[in-house]
Amino acid sequence: MSFAQGLLAPLALAALASSGAQALDASAPRARLVVAISVDQLVPESLDRLAPWLSGGLGRFVREGRVFARAALLHGDTETGPGHAAIGTGRLPRNNGVISNDWFARDKRASVYCFADPESFEVTSAGVQSANASSPRQLRCDGMADYLKAAVPGALTVAIGSKDRSAIGMSGRRADLALWWDKQRGGFRSSTWYGTELPAWVREHNASWQARLPFAEGWKSELPEDFARSGTAPDEREGEAGRPGQRSFPHAVPPRGSELDSKGLATLSQWAYEGPASDVMVCDLAREALVRLALGSDDATDLLCLSLAACDIVGHAYGPGSVEVADVLLRADRELGALFALLDERVGKGRWVAALSADHGVLELPETLAAQGYPARRITGREIADALKDARNAISERFGADFFLSGNYRGLRLDARALEERKVDARAVREAYASELRKSGAGWMEHALTWDELRAIARDGARAPSGLVALEANSFDEERTSDVVTLQKVYTLPGLVYGTSHGTPHEYDRRIPLAFFGPGVAPGRDYRPASSIDALPTLFTLAGLPVPPGLDGRALALD
Repeated sequence: MSFAQGLLAPLALAALASSGAQALDASAPRARLVVAISVDQLVPESLDRLAPWLSGGLGRFVREGRVFARAALLHGDTETGPGHAAIGTGRLPRNNGVISNDWFARDKRASVYCFADPESFEVTSAGVQSANASSPRQLRCDGMADYLKAAVPGALTVAIGSKDRSAIGMSGRRADLALWWDKQRGGFRSSTWYGTELPAWVREHNASWQARLPFAEGWKSELPEDFARSGTAPDEREGEAGRPGQRSFPHAVPPRGSELDSKGLATLSQWAYEGPASDVMVCDLAREALVRLALGSDDATDLLCLSLAACDIVGHAYGPGSVEVADVLLRADRELGALFALLDERVGKGRWVAALSADHGVLELPETLAAQGYPARRITGREIADALKDARNAISERFGADFFLSGNYRGLRLDARALEERKVDARAVREAYASELRKSGAGWMEHALTWDELRAIARDGARAPSGLVALEANSFDEERTSDVVTLQKVYTLPGLVYGTSHGTPHEYDRRIPLAFFGPGVAPGRDYRPASSIDALPTLFTLAGLPVPPGLDGRALALD
């Protein structure tokens, strides 16, 4: 079924019943368009320090929106998949099932991608491909698109992002269309979950993606002359990606042109994905979707989900305080400003509502933190391997086998079949592993928790011994959580020789922006606790839509 055919399919009455959503009051005013925006890895401090130079879309959130200055994630595994699913479902990972980007399979030495689907296939401009593609099949609950389509017959729901896990996680199970960047061919692709062909307007956009791609002469900084007072770090500093002398502007662009072979095309496509060009392309396609689908043109409220990933990809390489990230955000501000202007023109001022958040925060470069007096350092791969090796040896000595199946610095999965064959108490082995890891990894490990401990907290109401453990329990899933979950100490970064990352329940990884914009929103900063799971119920309330029951988030007061 094509996307166009899908738009004509009647809304099943069962969808309304299964969603649990209340019927709409036909007399109540509601927005024509709901816009949910995630800027991947955006930390609120960046919005604050760049505020004087934000004159576009991000600036409108800062100046005209309600900004929740203390917003933070409430789950422990702070990665892109769970972060976007929390925004899109209004539920914690323990209830939506997306606990991390990847988790260890239960019965083999492999990992499972959060939105992997062996029954779905890639859909490009050339049609259905043989390669498997992502889908929302592994979501355990409904999301933003599901609730909207159940409440509003005729609603259109579209999600666009650089990453598949972003577009899918934000929109839910029943989006009419989800699109993400094709790192092999350029342009945007989708999955057979949403139909067997891309809409004509997407194919047209894909055909001209190189012509639309900026930075023909490389990525050059466009920071304003008075930017020194922004608090942005020097252009080149220790710990950034790249060789010394190659970590500063300008950054070269690969060759482009119609004569590129498949390797050259993949190189250019990957380059576009990894820098500010990805945000430009997402916003460009969003403006095209707004016009070609006439989103927000009638009283059947539509949904547009956008995820901008350049802040994350560039931030991993250069750190959140870098000039590269600052340049990315100023460009994103400009692109969103152009989108918002088009929304005002086509949907109408006061007829659309928007939310801004992020999927996670990030650790600043350890070298920068160490120079400021923080106990920050990089944990080597050798330290991680030695801790695991010592623990496995101790378990083998005690039980006659170590039962190890898969593992990394965040935990390990045991071989359930081997445990059963040897008639060993799996809980005892998990407890022994956690104890041994706490000893062997004492130099860098904050804690090691068993599946059983986390289940008792997440499902049985057992008291968590610390806030970090409570957060880890909010990322628990019976099938997907490892047998032992580990966490590194604060301000430490495992396995990376340069750049930075996220993924922990430490505060710097959980701090996110959360802001709302639209009619009925009183501008200003709000210091009450808030989280990304509050985005869905707050947006629905702001739009005049019924808030679905059973969410973990709540509608925040905006007046």
